[in-house]
Amino acid sequence: MDHEYEVEKVIDKKEENGVVYYFLKWKNFDESNNTWEPVQNLNCSELVQAFNLEKALEQWLIEEDLCILRQQPQNDTICKKSKTKNMLKFEHSHQTFVHNDEPQIPIFNDIDNQGIPLEFTYVDDYVYGEDVPRPEQYQGPIVGCDCEFSKCKAKQCSCLKKENRGRLYYNRTTGAVNLEPGNAIIECNDACSCDLSCPNRVTQHQRNVSLGLRRFAEKGWGVIALQHIPKDSFITYYLGEIITSQEADLRGNKYDEVGKTYLFDIDFYDDDSTATSFFTIDACKYGNISHFFNHSCDPNLVVFPVLNGICDIRLHHIAFFAKRDIEFGEELTFDYVGAVESKHKSDSISMEVDIQIQEENMSKYECKCRSENCRGYFLVV
Repeated sequence: MDHEYEVEKVIDKKEENGVVYYFLKWKNFDESNNTWEPVQNLNCSELVQAFNLEKALEQWLIEEDLCILRQQPQNDTICKKSKTKNMLKFEHSHQTFVHNDEPQIPIFNDIDNQGIPLEFTYVDDYVYGEDVPRPEQYQGPIVGCDCEFSKCKAKQCSCLKKENRGRLYYNRTTGAVNLEPGNAIIECNDACSCDLSCPNRVTQHQRNVSLGLRRFAEKGWGVIALQHIPKDSFITYYLGEIITSQEADLRGNKYDEVGKTYLFDIDFYDDDSTATSFFTIDACKYGNISHFFNHSCDPNLVVFPVLNGICDIRLHHIAFFAKRDIEFGEELTFDYVGAVESKHKSDSISMEVDIQIQEENMSKYECKCRSENCRGYFLVV
């Protein structure tokens, strides 16, 4: 070819004699010029991936419907629920917060006509409550490394030597976390000479895994993987409104009455003399995709405290990583009880729990994960 043509869209796929072909629509050409091309000739991996993802999702939904149909009387009919105005409004509004380089978050509901809660607002950064210091108000010293060319190495980078015991806690190539749960990760920060290509800035990148919101019959909204997610991959931060521990206690009492569990203490660095955390993240009204992560007694996500940006250990991030390989269509879950073990005290970071909760309230926190090791509930009594 004298010059390279640009693919506008992948339309279809077939396999002949062991060779995979894709039917392509070429940019600036009409459909009469569409052609079948072998996969080895293509240079449009993102379009191919998007096409394969869409087809796999369609097949998965068809199989879900078939499973439902097999359980229905012959004279019953099943039809997909169309998206409600509430769902469409949310889908439109939250996409404004999804960065251009992040995969979009589609919504699937074949269960009922429920939309996303109207009081929930999708955010891509923290909302700061009253009496919580903003990043621009932080007056403490911020010390960074002076590594050249963004090639921070464990034996040379001051961040790694001082904070991470001379180790890089990420795979330099894949970004997979290489650290046992119960430890914190100190990443390079704004005072460092390195940029975002630094291997010690994994969680500072935008989310790059494809996720979707799906309605479940028993659990309500949950998050599913729309791709294969390798073990130890970074997923996202737990975002929401950062509030004081005093405010968290007040809200926690109200949430207990209705069985809500959106409070997550930022307390990894609390010492033994500290009775409670300084701050808590409340993702009830403000949050990102992690707002919809359900509980499981056998979760596929693990949480690590991550510190970067301002060096206030009271305001570390709560970062989700894949605990194991997560397959396409699988729900993403974490354990609400003791999500991260703290090395500074015997108890653990966990969803805000009132230890005086009465037995009659346990029905509000019934676990529906259906795992073999299910505890039956997801709060500590």
